[in-house]
Amino acid sequence: MSVAHCSWSDVSDGWDRWRDVIEQGDSVVTDALLAAIAPPAGLRVLELAAGTGELAARLAGGVGAGGSVLASDEADGMVRLLSARLTGMENVAVGRIDACAIPLDDDSYDAVVCRMGLMLVADPALAVAEIRRVLRPGGRVAAAVWGDPAANPWLATVGMAAMMQGLTAGAPPTGQAGPFSLADPEALHALFADAGFTQIAVDVVDGARRYANTDEHVDMSSSLAPALRAAVMTAPAEKMTAMRETVRQLTSAYLRADGGLELPLRALVVSATA
Repeated sequence: MSVAHCSWSDVSDGWDRWRDVIEQGDSVVTDALLAAIAPPAGLRVLELAAGTGELAARLAGGVGAGGSVLASDEADGMVRLLSARLTGMENVAVGRIDACAIPLDDDSYDAVVCRMGLMLVADPALAVAEIRRVLRPGGRVAAAVWGDPAANPWLATVGMAAMMQGLTAGAPPTGQAGPFSLADPEALHALFADAGFTQIAVDVVDGARRYANTDEHVDMSSSLAPALRAAVMTAPAEKMTAMRETVRQLTSAYLRADGGLELPLRALVVSATA
C-alpha cells in the first residue's frame, strides 16, 4: 500500500480495534458537543464523519423516539463500521456523505454535529456552507477539531518521530486537510461567521488519552492515520525500533508511575446557530 493511495477505509479496522481507547479519550469532547446542541429530544440530527458510531449512539438516546439521527462518513470502510455498530437502533440511519456535497434538502435538519472531521476535508469553507444550507433557521451546529500541536502530544509525537526517522516526509500536518489545519480559534470562528452563522462560540476542551505503554501508543496512532499506517507497513524493522525509541523520549514527561502514559489532548469545540 503506497502513501499516495491510502485512505480512511484502509484504517477502519484500526478504528474498530482501538475504539475503547478513542472513546475514553474523546469523552470530554463528546460531552461538550452534546451540551452544545442540548436539549436534543425530538430533533433531527445529522452527524458528519461519524467514525466509530459512539457519538451517534449517544445522540440517538438523546433525541428519543420522536427524533432521528443520520450517522454518516465519506469513507466506505467507516460506513460499514457505523452500520455494524448502530444496527438495531430504530431512530438511526447510516449513510455515505461527503461533507462538501451533502445530498440533503435545504433546511432539513435541526442540528449537525461533526467530531474531528471538519479539519480533514478538502474545503472546510464549502463544508461549513453545506452545513448551514441543510440546517433549518435557528438550527444548531457543533463541531470539534484538534487544537495546537503542542497541546496534543498524543498525536503530534508519533508523527514527529516518524518524520525524524525518515518514515514520512513533508511539512508538519498543520496545512490544508491536516489534523491541525483548524487549530487557530480566531480562524475557526471566522469560518463559521463567513458562512452566515450567529451566536458563535469556540471553547477549549482539554482531556487525555491513556496507554498501557509506549508501544501501545505507537501501535494505536499508526493504525488510525492512513498515511502513517502506509508508512509503517513498509518500514524496515530497525526504522520502527528507532521510531519507538524516539516516541519514548518525546513522551517521557508523561510517564505514569505504573509505566503507562497519560498524554494530553486539546480540542476546539465550535458551536453556532443557523
